[in-house]
Amino acid sequence: MQNYKNVVENFIHNEILSKTGEVYFDFSKEEDFLYHELDFIGKNLCQDYVKGPSSFYIIDSVRVQAVAIHNHKIVLVFKGMLEQIFRTAAMMVGAERRDKESDEIFYEPWFDNVNLWINGGEFEWTSNEYWWLHDQEYRKAFDILVEALFIFLVLHEIGHLHNLHGERRNDNNEECVSPIDNITFIHKAIEDNEEMDEAERLNSHAREIVADTFAFQFMMSELKESLFPNSEYEGTDSATLTAINFGVCIYAVASYLWALSFRYNSESSTHPPHVFRLASIEAACLEHRVCGGDEKLTILGLEIGMRSYLKKMTCICNSNEFVEWRNLKYTPANQEYYEKICRIIPKWSNSTFGVRDEDWL
Repeated sequence: MQNYKNVVENFIHNEILSKTGEVYFDFSKEEDFLYHELDFIGKNLCQDYVKGPSSFYIIDSVRVQAVAIHNHKIVLVFKGMLEQIFRTAAMMVGAERRDKESDEIFYEPWFDNVNLWINGGEFEWTSNEYWWLHDQEYRKAFDILVEALFIFLVLHEIGHLHNLHGERRNDNNEECVSPIDNITFIHKAIEDNEEMDEAERLNSHAREIVADTFAFQFMMSELKESLFPNSEYEGTDSATLTAINFGVCIYAVASYLWALSFRYNSESSTHPPHVFRLASIEAACLEHRVCGGDEKLTILGLEIGMRSYLKKMTCICNSNEFVEWRNLKYTPANQEYYEKICRIIPKWSNSTFGVRDEDWL
């Protein structure tokens, strides 16, 4: 195990840190205990969902990024991405408060300009204006939402590892003459402005959809245990709780993807438009009846989530900006594109970690 750790840290240093000047996050200088908690969650998710040795690290960097590194089974989350999650969660808490206190005046730095807030840089933990950090009730809600968004992010990166996206890309790489020579692919949460033809773009977008649906499936399991523990909901209908949990997860992911949409994203990039990612998750959940195989419960859960995000995101921006973003999906061209992706998804997915279906079925 120590040898694996040495190999991993040498790779990270030689291939990333030495080239960018970035460093590992120093927890002795952390501004809030939440950083330590997220590191703990990230390591546990890798341990639980990645077969064999795996590694998780937080990188001290302003980059809004997270990556999955194949061959070594590494997940990296950069501090800039955590800042993005903190800002998104703060908006979500603000929406909850605005929903309860519609006539009250309180600090809402995202109001009328979500883009400015989301891209505002370093999160100010010591700001007295950040009431969601200082009020016990709202701080608890903030922490829960941060952890929910973070779980989806990390599971998405693990989804690339689970589905062998590096190895499958090597299948089409003519320069690879042996497994030893395989390129170590690095999947990124935020796309590069990379030129590619239509076939490459379709495959790239399919990989992201596969990783998203993997992440959402297990995000539901992770959050069910923390949000609706049996000890606190004894006697409550478990099927109803499953639907509510599904709705909460959809609301969280919709908020996360909308916030990401304020950064560069286009259909010509390596990632599909974020609204397309949300619609694909919703469609996959309906198709697979994620609420215990019950179609009615799954529809109920989706309705709960959609009502929640449509109402609360509108509260955040004081406009129809979110609704207009969500409606971008409903075009014939997007539906046709979604169907193209669905046809090639089997090429990029497998049911067992690190094993192609054709090798064991």
